[in-house]
Amino acid sequence: MARESVHRARLYKLLSLAFDRPGETLESALVSGTFDEQLLESAAVLDGAVTTVSDERDKSDPTADAHGDLHDAAKTVVDASPATEAEVDEHYSTWTSLFGFETGGDIPQYEIEFSPGTLVTSTDTLSDIAGFYDAFGLSLADDRRERVDHLCIELEFVSQLALQTAALAKKGDETGIEIVTDAQGSFIEDHLGRWLPRYREAIEDGEGVGEDAIDATDETAVDGETAFYDALAVLACRLVERDADRFAVEPDVFAETPAEPSPLEGLTNSEGDVDFRCGTCGSGAGPSSASATEREPESEPEPQLPMGNRDGPY
Repeated sequence: MARESVHRARLYKLLSLAFDRPGETLESALVSGTFDEQLLESAAVLDGAVTTVSDERDKSDPTADAHGDLHDAAKTVVDASPATEAEVDEHYSTWTSLFGFETGGDIPQYEIEFSPGTLVTSTDTLSDIAGFYDAFGLSLADDRRERVDHLCIELEFVSQLALQTAALAKKGDETGIEIVTDAQGSFIEDHLGRWLPRYREAIEDGEGVGEDAIDATDETAVDGETAFYDALAVLACRLVERDADRFAVEPDVFAETPAEPSPLEGLTNSEGDVDFRCGTCGSGAGPSSASATEREPESEPEPQLPMGNRDGPY
């Protein structure tokens, strides 16, 4: 269980890193080939295609002949991934055109934007997500300004729970494993598994949500440059679907993307900025960060999402 959980954690971490705004960490991982190698290896391990972790001294590729739903999806990601600094620069432009709010990107990366809920249900959703993070002593890093329902944060949260499962398995803590396992299943059923398929469709169709949908007649809106994100979305969905089966849960996928503006549109703080990250108070702090700090001993720093400020693949 420990080994499998580590590879699950790594896949979720890599997906979180890849869907986030491209930066030096992702560029280094892509150009060095580390991203591709780890993605293929973990996917192959979870498919049961390889039984040993690659050794740096072994020049052979243990995943070369691997086949399976996850590995095949990972291979598609690798085939589309940028491999040079110049390609990474172009990749950044693709990211901003799809997801960058400051450049008019039309595909949101927030759960609430795909939910048909009202303002009340949306704030309840944010509070529930924040509650999951707080229950495991996690909060948003100080330099992050996303809401708690951001795709990368949700992916990294599941990654952290998978790592905790591995650590508990090594200790033989069956009670702890049960608690963390239940949390993963519940989070996938109540949150990540409900909107990720709609997010994948938005990327594949080249469309935004509701009034922000991209004009399908605009040939520049979507082209082959989005292949990397198309493939990432497919891999993410397959991983979450696999885990839904693993945890015996059935996420009720949102039937359709909402036609109305986001229920949180127009909610601003005193400075005029949208500020609903906490989901409980809109203060801009991480989920219940004060209470989490009080619970932790002073000698131990409070865990944060992204853990270690995205130090890269495991």
